[in-house]
Order: sequence, then C-alpha cells, then structure tokens
Amino acid sequence: MNKIHSVLRSMKTMAVLMLVFAITVGYATFIENDYGTMTAKADIYNARWFEILLGLLALNLLLNIIRFNMARKEKLLVFTFHVAFLIILVGAAVTRYFGYEGVMHIREGESSDVIVSAEPYVTLSVQKGEKTYTFQEPLYLSKRSSNTFERTLAFENENINVELQSYMGDARYEAVADPKGSPILNMMITAGGGGEQVSLKEGEFFEANDVVIDFGSKQSFQKPVVSLSVEGGKVMMNHSMNLNTLSMNTQQAGALVSGKHELADRTLFQTEQSGFVLREFIPKGVMKLVSSPEKKGPMAQGSDALTLSVSKGDAKESVVVLGTPGTIGEVQKVTLDGTTVGIAYGSIERKLPFAIRLNDFQLERYPGSMSPASYASEVTLLDSAEGVTMPFRIYMNHILDYKKYRFFQSSFDQDEMGTVLSVNHDPGTLITYIGYLLLAIGMFGVLIIKNGRFNGLSEKLKLLNAQKAAAAVVLVMATLTATNLNASDSENPVIKTAKSFNAQHAEQFGHLIVQDSSGRMKPLDTLSYEILSKLNRSNSFMGLSPNQVIMGMMLRPDAWREIAMIKTGDKEINKRIGLPEDAKMAAFSQFFEVPDEITGYKLAGAVDEANRKAPGKRDKFDKALLQIDERVNVAFMVYTGALIQIWPHPNDKNNKWHATIEALQKLPPRDAEMVRMMAVSYFSAVDAAINTGDWSNADKALALIDKYQHFAGASVYPSENKIKVELAYNKFNIFEQLWPLYFIVGLTLLFLSFLKILKPSFKIDWFSKATLGLLVLFFAAHTVGLAMRWYISGHAPWSNGYESMIYIGWATVLAGFIFSSKSPITLAATGILTGLILFVAHLNWLDPQVTNLVPVLQSYWLSIHVSMITASYGFLGLGALLGMITLILFILKKQSNELRLNLAIKELNAINEMSLIFGLVLLTVGNFLGGVWANESWGRYWGWDPKETWALVTILVYAVVIHLRMIKGAYNDYIFSVVSLLAFTSVLM
Repeated sequence: MNKIHSVLRSMKTMAVLMLVFAITVGYATFIENDYGTMTAKADIYNARWFEILLGLLALNLLLNIIRFNMARKEKLLVFTFHVAFLIILVGAAVTRYFGYEGVMHIREGESSDVIVSAEPYVTLSVQKGEKTYTFQEPLYLSKRSSNTFERTLAFENENINVELQSYMGDARYEAVADPKGSPILNMMITAGGGGEQVSLKEGEFFEANDVVIDFGSKQSFQKPVVSLSVEGGKVMMNHSMNLNTLSMNTQQAGALVSGKHELADRTLFQTEQSGFVLREFIPKGVMKLVSSPEKKGPMAQGSDALTLSVSKGDAKESVVVLGTPGTIGEVQKVTLDGTTVGIAYGSIERKLPFAIRLNDFQLERYPGSMSPASYASEVTLLDSAEGVTMPFRIYMNHILDYKKYRFFQSSFDQDEMGTVLSVNHDPGTLITYIGYLLLAIGMFGVLIIKNGRFNGLSEKLKLLNAQKAAAAVVLVMATLTATNLNASDSENPVIKTAKSFNAQHAEQFGHLIVQDSSGRMKPLDTLSYEILSKLNRSNSFMGLSPNQVIMGMMLRPDAWREIAMIKTGDKEINKRIGLPEDAKMAAFSQFFEVPDEITGYKLAGAVDEANRKAPGKRDKFDKALLQIDERVNVAFMVYTGALIQIWPHPNDKNNKWHATIEALQKLPPRDAEMVRMMAVSYFSAVDAAINTGDWSNADKALALIDKYQHFAGASVYPSENKIKVELAYNKFNIFEQLWPLYFIVGLTLLFLSFLKILKPSFKIDWFSKATLGLLVLFFAAHTVGLAMRWYISGHAPWSNGYESMIYIGWATVLAGFIFSSKSPITLAATGILTGLILFVAHLNWLDPQVTNLVPVLQSYWLSIHVSMITASYGFLGLGALLGMITLILFILKKQSNELRLNLAIKELNAINEMSLIFGLVLLTVGNFLGGVWANESWGRYWGWDPKETWALVTILVYAVVIHLRMIKGAYNDYIFSVVSLLAFTSVLM
C-alpha cells in the first residue's frame, strides 16, 4: 500500500502522466482531422480511460500538495495556483456531467421553448398497450475503431435487449442494380434555391414546393402531380400543367404542354417554384447502405448508420437506424411479441421552463455588398410561471442570461427570417472562473515573492561571478520587401494615373478630420494608414504614401480597381477568383465576374456559408475567407467614398458625420447643396491638377472643406494639439521602427558576450555600457510612443491586443533595467525579447481595425488572451535560443574545462529557466483567459479545438520542463538545455 502511495505521489509519475496526457490530446487533433470530431470524442476525449487519466493527474497533484506541505504561509501563492488546477478540474467535471449545450431555432413572430442538443443520443422507447418507457443516453461512435453498445431494459417484468452490431459513418442509401429489385429513379429535385438528390422507388413520391413527383404510389394529393411510370423500358410522365424545359447537353430552352411525355434524362423540367431532372434510371435495383467519406459538399452529407439487434426472449430482429448529431433522429420501430421498441439516434429535444419569442432578426450588410457586417435578434423572454416578459437584444458578445441558461447569437436562416441561438446550461461556470482567478493570482504572485523560485534564480545569478556572460545566437534577419516598378510598369497608363497624386497635397488631404465607424474623430491620415495596412499589410505602396493611395482610390477608382493591391496569399481563394495559386495580391476587379458593374462576386456563396457558421466552428479556410472578404469590402467602401465620413451634419444631436453620397442624401437641402459644390469643386481641381501638375487650386478647394469641418463640426472637432500629436505618431511609426533596433542591439551584445568566452582578453565593458545607453534611449522613445497613444485615444494603452503587446514590450525593458546589473546577458536578452514582442505586435493577426466586421472578435477578453499567449512565445523562444547556445558551450567545453565555461553555462541556464517560468505563466493564464472569451462569446470555454489543444500540450510540456529539477536523476545543466530547446517544437506545432 505504501509503495502504491509512493508511486502515486512521485514527481516521476507526474512527469509521465503529463507527457502521456500531452501526447494523447495532441494525437487526438490528428484523429479529428482525419475522421472528424465525433471519432476524436469517442476514442479519446469522452472515453472512460481518458477520464481516469485526468483523475490520476488530479490525485498526483493533490498528493504532492500534501507531500511538499504547500499550505504554509511562505508557500501560500504556490499553494494557490496548484489548488487552482484542482478547482478548474472540479469545474470541468461539473460541466461535463451536469451541463449541456444545444441550439434553438426560432422564426420571426414565433416562440420556442425547446433546444436541440449538441450531443448525439441513442433513444430507446418501449410501448405495450398504454404503458411506455423511454431511455436516453449520449453515444459517440468512432469511424476508426470498434464500437460497443448494449443495454437491457426491464419493462413489464420482461427484459428487452438492444445491442449494436455494426456502425457505418458517412452512410447513405444509394440505388444499385439488382436483378431481384424494382425500378428506381435517381433524380435531382430543386426548390427554393436549393437542390436535393432523391432516389424514388416504385410506389414512392416526393413533395416539392408546388408539385408532387409521384412514382406509382396510388395516393391522392392536393397539389398538382407529375405521375411517373415505366412503359416499354422507358420512363414516362403524365402532368396536367405546362412545364418549361432546359436541355443540359445543348442548353436549349423549351416548353412542354400538359399530357404524357417521355421523361428524358439530363433535361431540367420546371414549374413556377420547382424543377426536376432524371439523373439515372435503374430498371431493377435496390437501395443499399454505403459509406462514401470521399464525397464532398452539401449534397454528400452522410449520416451515421447503426445496425442494432433487438431481442425479447426468443424473438430477435435487426434494425438500421440513421442519424446525425445536430438533427433529431428518425425513429425506427420493431415489434416483438406485442411489444413495440422505437430506436432513434441523433440529437434530442430539451424543454426549457420558459420560452423565447423572436420579434425581429436584423442583418446589417456592407454598402453595395451582400456580406453580413453584423446580425442581432430582438427577442422577448416569456416566463409565465414567474410572470416575466422581458425584451432583450442578443448579438455577438451580448448574451441573454436567465435561470442559468445563456443564449448566444450563433447563426441565421438563409432567408434572414429566422435566427439560430446557441444555448448553454453550465452549473460549473462559477467554479471554473474561481479556479481561473486563483490561478492568475498565484502564478503572477510567485514571480514577485522573495522566497519563490523566480527570485531564487535571480539571486543565483548574483552569486555566479563569471568574468563575462556567455551567449551566442543564430541571427534570422527579417528581410524588408518593397515593391519596385520596372520600366514597363512606369509606362503602364493605369499605374501612371495611380501615381499622379502630389505628395504635398496628399499630406494636406490627410489633415482633414474623419469620423470612423466607432465614432472616433481622427485625422484622415490615420484612417489612410489603417486602410492600407488592412488591404496590403504595408505603410506604403508603389512608393506612394497611404494618403496618396487613398486619394487615388477615391478619385480615380477606375484605375485603382485594376491594380493588384489586396493581399490574398491563400491557394484555395486564389483558385476561386482565377489567380495562380502562389499569387500574393489581387486587384479589386478580379473578385467580380463583371468588374465594370461590380457584380458577380466570386466569393459570395462561400462567404455566406462561412458567416452562417458559429464562430467556434469556422475552420482555417473560413477565417481566411472572411479576412479577405473584409479587405474587399473595405476597398469597395473606399472606392465609393462610403468609408470616408468627412462631412459634419450641422446641429445633429448625435454629431453624425457623413460620407459624400450620404451627405447629399441626408443633409438639409441648403447644406447638401453646399457640400455638393465643395465636392465638385475639389474633384474638378484634382482632375485639372493631375493633367497640369499645378495643385494650387486643389489646395484651395481642400482648405475650403477644412473650414467647413471646423464650422459645422465644431462640437466634436479634435483640438489642434491632438491632431498634431496623432499626425506625428503616424509619421514616426515609433513601435515598428523600434523593434529592429532593440533586436539588433541585443543580438550584437549577445554575440560579443559569446566572443568574450572564446577570447577572454576581448574587452566588452565599453559595449555593455553603450548598449545600456541605447536601450535607455529606445525606452524613452517607447515611453513617448505610449504616452502619445494614450493622449490620442483617451484611454490607457493596453485596451486591445496591439496595445497590450507594445505595453508588455515596455514592461520587459523596464524589467531588464532592474536586473541589468547581473550580467551583460540580461541586457542582451532584454533587447532581443523586446524586439521579438514588438515584431509580433506588427504581424498580420493584429490588423488595425477599420470596421466592425467580425463581432465575435470585439471582445476585451480576446485582446488580453491573444496578447498574453503571443507574448509567452517570445519568452519560450528566448529559452530555446539560450538552450541552443548552452549546447554550443558544452561542445566547446569538451576542448577546455575552464571555470569560465561552467559559470557561463550555469548563468545561461538560470536566465533560461527564468524566461521559461515567465513564459509558462503567461501561456497558462492566457490560455485559460481564452476559455473565458470563448465562454462569454459562444458559451463553451473548452471544445478541444486543435489550436487550444496544442496550447494545452505546450503548457504540459513546459510544466514538465520546469519541474525536472524536482525529479531525482532527471536534471542537470545539459539535460535542461536540451529539453528547453526541444520543448519549443510544441509551440511551433
């Protein structure tokens, strides 16, 4: 017994369990990719052995808390975050066993008190006479391994046994030839803009919108009927209405009068609302259940097919049940000796203690586009038992919370007359959130307490009195790309027109004030930078400033629509719009079938499908598609001027500013005429200036618009100081300029420190002092940039992801100064790390937001989550870098056993461990904050999504690395260097 207890509380056991857990969930992401979510849940996430693994991890953690006596005063913060993991596991268990989620579909004007479960259930119902019994149980089935299910139901002193014999995924019934079969017609029947593949056996019928297709069913119908029959080996149809026809071979249209005619194949027959095509005629055939996982697209959606045996005494019968998670399963019945057993597989309905009525579904689209910008449901909650009638507006990140049920805006009907709400009932939320809070307090707390490991490593560095620190690094320099025009480009009239806008005038153009989509007043210069960054991920294009680009797009859209400036870079999307797969940029016109009329948007169908998906279920392609669609819409709004709201509405109570066309429509007649005259005068002056090169009249027309803004928009017009500061902020672009300076200075010092180890006589003190001076200078510029941003925005500069990143970079430099006395390596690490953080801050995912295009991303929690997760990668990457350098020192150590090398290795490993600890804290807290965001946005804080799963894998891997020192025989300087380097592969994954 003592031996078992010793094994259970062993740190080796902890390491093994965490690595097994990490490998398991990592492998599950590959299973999900190959076989689907249900298989991953059946084989791993919902498996009993996986629950036991989690239980063993929790038990090991509890025993180690007791073993190391963490519940004492000096270890209070360590105790806090270790206990937090146990609380989070308890919360997860409560959610798993007592919580549930589903969807509620409501049409406008209707009410619903029913949700459809997200989990698939097997439902067994037994009936004999007037007595009934129902049994339901969640059941996930695997496509890659064997499945078992067996239940015995005791009913009226009799036992009824139901056992799963076989399971087939992606199953569908298909007609196949069989000499013993009967005639079958494979048809495509369309109605309401959609199509459905239908196999009609003789004796069956299909009811479309305004017609019934009847294949000898001998039934009577109220709708007009197209009667089908087989005569002389041909399919004949008899109909009382006239039909339109379209040959799919010749594309010739025609008409067919009522009467009896042959049903020709590959011909579309149409009524007013429906159409049908004979795809295949099988004279003798049967419907056979087949699995077709290779078939793609909505028409190929297969079901789960369960073959079950039902037995009662000596009576036994098999039945095939089809079902799909997310839809209510169709009941199949078997009667044995007077007892009827009904079996269904799929989602089930749950009745709520109140109802939701949909008053109005609202979908806002972009001007001139069918792409949804945002959507919301105006509902009324009806609880007759409590006498509650509560109106509410549900939209993304604005949820309805009532009686522990939470309703989230998820999707909508294609006709925009209905809404789909995701519903979550989770009694474990409070427990989990308490665990998250304690985790954050404990993990950040241990970084600052005097008796913590982090501070202990800091003291260790002071004791390592090496003459100079040792380090080296492999430099990976980011190459700066620029768009160069060759001779043929400069002669291109489209590009020549695009480049004809005077730089000085464009700068003055940028001084105009614009009102953005969120109501902030700012120089047009700022909006120009944001737009160009959104479209092209750059601060200049073809040698033109952002203001010149935006002026060109507004005033010469015919030329700019032909210039490839919209960043794509996605192979599938490039194929859909007719570009080479490796194309990086696309012209606006290339997104449309008829560019001159801006009609036939090539991505419309895919974008509409992606928007109807719940945010948590969008895949990589959906996200890339929506991002590119966003750029296309932004470009369109610039071409039409809809995004450039420069005209104040005089005396408007909401201080609304308008774009030019909107101003002409909504301003009072006198003001509208004034705006028209100023706009025409300015446009004419610019046209003349392009031809003559004299921009003086354009300058005067622009000055007149500026005066109008001062006069009509005085109540919200920014102060001149704020305008000047914002223009300077845009011009200097401080943070993007700083990252390579930080990085290069830190990298150089790191290289020289390494050189010092190889050549002890090399003098490095002067460069250490110079580095400190440069970092102080950079830090001052960094501080000024933050102060400018604070002044411009009116709020502290850490309210979104980008601001959080640049603030974390600032804090990193400050921390470096605090510890810079330890060794030159600290200064070097400070410069490199800050450079990495600022570099990451300017990557694609932190685009400046111009429009409110993806509502789910407008979350405070997301901003913090992303900034912390990404910042952690800088610390973990630095640890990998230091691990690699230390391994180089071990190679050198084989040739020399100098004390200097030993001290340098220990110093680097101490810094490495400090970096990994800090990175692990950021990664862990950031990952769980991502759970808060997901829970507040769509009602589930953990769904085993591959990205969140691999973040968890990374946490587990680094937790093992940090705890290696506590495992006897598993830790030394060499091993730590190796694992700190190899562990970074989990981040790269």
